[in-house]
Amino acid sequence: MPGATANIVVGNVDAPMSNRYVVDFHNMAKGAVLGNTSSGQGAAFNGERIYCALVTKKTGTGSKPHFHPDETFNYLLEGSLKVDMDGGEFVVPTGSLLHIPANMVHTAVATDDGDATYLVWRDRANEKRGMPTITEV
Repeated sequence: MPGATANIVVGNVDAPMSNRYVVDFHNMAKGAVLGNTSSGQGAAFNGERIYCALVTKKTGTGSKPHFHPDETFNYLLEGSLKVDMDGGEFVVPTGSLLHIPANMVHTAVATDDGDATYLVWRDRANEKRGMPTITEV
């Protein structure tokens, strides 16, 4: 697209165009993606409008009750998450997409069946207005 810019560049600016817009999660530094709020570890980056991360939660571990000011989607690549949200508890299995509306208090814990690995996408609109990306309850 004419005039489009990228915030994340893997490699150097002189690299061929096909490599300049590729984010290599597997070789990025890994760390806590939500600080002390969650056991999730992984790699993340911010685009202009979207936050994206590849996260793993170890069996039986997860997050404290919290919410984000923006809409979030989690796609389960491996394992499953036990989620407590909107007054109910349910399991999100491998291959499923969890939609978390903005400001919805939730927890997500890897089930006892094994580690859970998932992709996260979160809108950054309110974050860019100065709101915190996560609020514990």
